[in-house]
Amino acid sequence: MNIMAISMSKPENALTRKEAQIDTITKLAKENSVIGITDLSGISSNAIQGIRASLRTGEIKATIKVAKNTLKSVALEKIAKSADKKDIPKLISHISGSCALIFSNTNPFKLQNFLNKNKVPAPAKAGQISTVDVYIPEGLTNLDPGPIISELSSIGLQTRIEKGKIRITKTSKVLSIGDTVSESHAAVLTRLGIQPFSVSLRLSQVLDNGTIIDGSVLQVDEDKIIRDLQQAYMNALALAMDPQVVYYAEETIPLLLDNAVRQSIGLSLELNYPTESNVDLLLAKTKAQAEKLKDKVSQKDSSIQFTD
Repeated sequence: MNIMAISMSKPENALTRKEAQIDTITKLAKENSVIGITDLSGISSNAIQGIRASLRTGEIKATIKVAKNTLKSVALEKIAKSADKKDIPKLISHISGSCALIFSNTNPFKLQNFLNKNKVPAPAKAGQISTVDVYIPEGLTNLDPGPIISELSSIGLQTRIEKGKIRITKTSKVLSIGDTVSESHAAVLTRLGIQPFSVSLRLSQVLDNGTIIDGSVLQVDEDKIIRDLQQAYMNALALAMDPQVVYYAEETIPLLLDNAVRQSIGLSLELNYPTESNVDLLLAKTKAQAEKLKDKVSQKDSSIQFTD
């Protein structure tokens, strides 16, 4: 009887857990205007925890929910008839493979930008392409002497035994950008506790207030946009200031007035027309001309004496 009771309770507990997950996802979907799907391929559970922490403590708030795809689909289908969730079936069609749901009330562009900037360390895995130059610093490790020495040597590390442990005697570059990570690289870096890469979540599909957005649209280089806007502003200002255009606007009027003042002063100096604002410049110009004339006269006849 006891055995039967235990065996019968397992399906009930499992069902309860599934229902709890479905209820949680449904609740999150109702409370948030943005529902996204993010690919988890190649992202470790530790990395996911790090990203979750950044979303809890950062200026952007979001919740990541990992569950079986069938449970995610069932939960979303429960609210598919809501007015602002009418496109959920389109979102559900993209739930496949290793993925998670992310919920937020933040603009999806800001959300993706935050995820891009808040990467978390990731270990090297055999077969992946290195995105950075990887160095292993010299120093005493916690590794005991043994077969590991040959692995260290196989990736170009110089070692010696010191105090019963392996010391790396020289900082060495073991991977360059574009190199394929070998099993030896991955094993050594893991043994040394080095996580040379970083990962961030990328939204593949997003439902934002009833609108489906492809994740590729969200990949915006904010710094580049700012640089482009600054360059566009400078180009527009230069065009507005062109003598053949002279476009009057709030930004150009002060500059155009400055140009007009400079041009009028230049013209008055050229015509030797004295005004209250240019008299000092005219005197300086006259003095410079007198000095130039003095030099020419002295070159012709050095006996001539000048007085101030």
